[in-house]
Amino acid sequence: MDTDRYFAPRTPLGTICCLAALAAFLVGLTGCGRMQQSTPVANDGLTITMITEPAAPVMGDGVVVLTVKDAAGRPVEGAKIEIEGNMSHAGMKPSFGKAEGGLAGVYRVPIQWTMAGDWYVDVKLTLADGKMATRRFPTTVK
Repeated sequence: MDTDRYFAPRTPLGTICCLAALAAFLVGLTGCGRMQQSTPVANDGLTITMITEPAAPVMGDGVVVLTVKDAAGRPVEGAKIEIEGNMSHAGMKPSFGKAEGGLAGVYRVPIQWTMAGDWYVDVKLTLADGKMATRRFPTTVK
């Protein structure tokens, strides 16, 4: 059986078509996955989680809800939190917010989402004893 006849293009145009089809297939594969970002590991003994209100943030006013727990899983109260929201591409104005107190370790920080797209929220937490912790959380605004 002559396998060259079935698998090897005989003309430059055939080679170009095969390469173009392969490139299109590979580009298509990149769109099949969902970007995942791991939670950063910190040595400060704190667990900080973030959700947004609404759950799928939209342009305009929103709220970032941060829950802070110590190494034993107890809520951390009395901290000061500052957040800075930035789009994942350069040139956009950041959004800022602050909160204090943290009833049962939950801090509600107002934020203005100025545009739809991929954002990251940098959290700077200052504990009552002056120790600091930082985290970065990705989110998508619709």
